Amino acid sequence: MDRKPEPNPLRELLAGLGWNPEQLLARVNQHRAQRGSLPLHLKTGYPWMRGGRPSAEVAADVLAVLSHYTGRPLTAALLGWDRPRPRRHRALDHPYEATATELLRDTQGEVPMQRRSFILLSGAVATAPALDLLMSGAPQLRAAQDGDRVSPQLTTTIERAVQQARELDDSEGSASTLLWAGGIWQNLGKLITECRYGVTEGVRLHTAYIEMSETYGWMLFDAGHHPQAQRVYQTGLRLAREAADAPGVHHATVNLLASAAYQESWLGQYHEASTLLDVAENRRPQALTPRLRAVLEMRRIALAGQMGDAEAVHRADGQTRTHLALARDSEEPWWTLWLSPSAIDAQTGRALLAAHHPDLAEPYLGGRTVNDAEGYPRDRMLFASELADARAQTGDVTGAVNAARKALTLAGQVGSHRVHHHLDRVTTTLRQRHGTHTGVRSLLADLPHAV
Repeated sequence: MDRKPEPNPLRELLAGLGWNPEQLLARVNQHRAQRGSLPLHLKTGYPWMRGGRPSAEVAADVLAVLSHYTGRPLTAALLGWDRPRPRRHRALDHPYEATATELLRDTQGEVPMQRRSFILLSGAVATAPALDLLMSGAPQLRAAQDGDRVSPQLTTTIERAVQQARELDDSEGSASTLLWAGGIWQNLGKLITECRYGVTEGVRLHTAYIEMSETYGWMLFDAGHHPQAQRVYQTGLRLAREAADAPGVHHATVNLLASAAYQESWLGQYHEASTLLDVAENRRPQALTPRLRAVLEMRRIALAGQMGDAEAVHRADGQTRTHLALARDSEEPWWTLWLSPSAIDAQTGRALLAAHHPDLAEPYLGGRTVNDAEGYPRDRMLFASELADARAQTGDVTGAVNAARKALTLAGQVGSHRVHHHLDRVTTTLRQRHGTHTGVRSLLADLPHAV
């Protein structure tokens, strides 16, 4: 038996006038223009036909227009707009159930992601968008038919902005750049859902959005906003499933999965991290370049360390170096070029430290902080503090103080809550266990000026 649609007073009024929602909005915009208000999009009225309702200001405009054309006074109560507003289902509350378009639109509110409240996702809900990547048949995300055109020049500007956001995060950390990066991510989502563009620009825009999801998600993770970072990662993965079949899209998706897995490892969600890495390796194995394989193995190093499996750490370390040796940088994604033998040393060192093998970790971490070239101050600060931690645990207090000082010299350049918190923890341990040591006393005396 067919289900009859719910009665809708607005629909009935428009039917009597012979209007569709766009014709109503055209007249509402004429009314708004008389007082200097900005026009509304002509599609704005369609949700009202399905039980939604406008804001108080727009409702007053609509009622004024309808009252004029029907010749009788109309009220909000007559249209059912005076009742309490039902709570809106937000796609970001359940990103594993939403489409890419729903998620993109839900990110376009005025409240920045780092100030929105979410719960931490775990288990199957954390991996669902990634597992969906293994399934075929997803509808392809398409450009709007009636929006403004995105030119190749604008697309190039967007790609440059995405690269600059990553470079800024690498150099300074996340704390001071979240609002700026979040604006790029949000506005790129608007372009994708509201503008017209050809196939070539569509692939480039989708690739840029996935890359920006990885960068912005990493920034949120680095700042301790873990639920928000998960939503950003999952939004990028949803778009990846509905994007075109293109190498750039696949490469960016692998990197996004790798960073999401690193966060899950950090949070102690080891099964979820392993699942994300498995999806990255198995979805499009032919699209994996040597450096991309090395990035995935780097994340397996971190996962093995968090799980306390030193043997798996060494195994993943070897695989990472093997893949890196095969790479031809001219054929690799630009965002993989940070990976070097020194970076592998550093990750292996901190993984062994996490696995409670500070004696094995110290040689790896020492090489990173002492001999590495300038650049990546956040990474160098993190691994210097890790080296201080390893040396303190092995009884080399003087060496721990020297490493902590190295971290402190970088602290002013780094806006990472995650890294500063780690250094605070190390200096607290030195104070509690070796507070009478001359070097420790000197270090502690300098802390208020260095941080």
